Amino acid sequence: MITHDRRSRWSWLGVLLLLGCAEAGTPAPPVEAPDWPLGDPAEAGFDVEALDQLTQDILAGEYPNTHAVLVEYDGALVYENYFSGTDERWGEPLPPRALGPDSLHDLRSISKSVTSALLGIALADSFAAALARPVADYLPGLDVDASHRGITLHHVLTMTAGLEWNEMDVPYTDSTNDELRLYEASDPAAEVLDRPLVSPPGDAWYYSGGTTQVLATVISAMTGQTLDDFARDHLFAPLGITDFEWLGPGGWIPDNPAAMSGLRLTARDLAKIGSVYLHGGRWRGTQIVPAEWVARSSERHVPEIGDWSSGGLWGYGYQWWIGDWPAGQRVIAGVGNGNQRLFVVPSERLVVTVFAGQYNAFAPHSEAILDRVLSARRE
Repeated sequence: MITHDRRSRWSWLGVLLLLGCAEAGTPAPPVEAPDWPLGDPAEAGFDVEALDQLTQDILAGEYPNTHAVLVEYDGALVYENYFSGTDERWGEPLPPRALGPDSLHDLRSISKSVTSALLGIALADSFAAALARPVADYLPGLDVDASHRGITLHHVLTMTAGLEWNEMDVPYTDSTNDELRLYEASDPAAEVLDRPLVSPPGDAWYYSGGTTQVLATVISAMTGQTLDDFARDHLFAPLGITDFEWLGPGGWIPDNPAAMSGLRLTARDLAKIGSVYLHGGRWRGTQIVPAEWVARSSERHVPEIGDWSSGGLWGYGYQWWIGDWPAGQRVIAGVGNGNQRLFVVPSERLVVTVFAGQYNAFAPHSEAILDRVLSARRE
């Protein structure tokens, strides 16, 4: 676990302002964390005054209930700030709290992107052929209708399986939302794959946490481990992540956590996963996720995702949102309810991590913060 004395100059500044005691003295100088070198934002090409103004604007409420913002440039943290606000733990309200480097926080649907990384690790170098195979091949214990044999692993990863699912049209507070209903099932993969086809596989995109849970069952079938145990051994341990929660309803077959929404990490630890994707699957020179998997995951396999495309800004990859920014940057994003974001911007050598507590509000505050960070880059 990262201790509180390992904050950058930027995180100390945010905490002092948050507590109303900026007059207490100059923020502590940067202290290197064992796994995160700290960089100088000016030397990295940032307008320091613009970053300071971003901090002030968050404190003033311009981006309501933002909890943390971290910026990595080319392997080093150049900005790190934590704030206070109301929060939840997988839908259960928490008392108002001041966030810090040690604070676990809901990722919500960024859990999907982490699940995709785990599938890539499990498949290793065999994934090219694996993607074209029927997903039913990985789940021999399930009685899958013959009409569903055309649903491949690629279709499940890209949410183009064509299965009936009700998650985009009703809020997550509504009991008819199919993600909520899935929590009551005993075998989530069977429940999802038993749904009728409403479009041919590959023809249409529809957001479905249920298909992500199918991926978790595939990982368990391939590895003999639950999703959280496989994550601990093959992703988190190599990244030095020792403190996490991966929540779920309990009692599923297999007894996996909620792959679509249940993971909780610290901001620094989530930023590590972004750094892995920025650096072609490597962390500090060690290959963690296959490089080709990172590349395939980052492709815009679904060019347009309807009403959720933000006017064509976003498409979809392998459980990652793939955006083409107006200024020309390709943005690979993990996106979670509440304004949780993990933005990877390869052309700028940036990872921007945002935590917030705007659950079920769906305002694009985190995208606005990314714009501020990008605009703070000097030409």
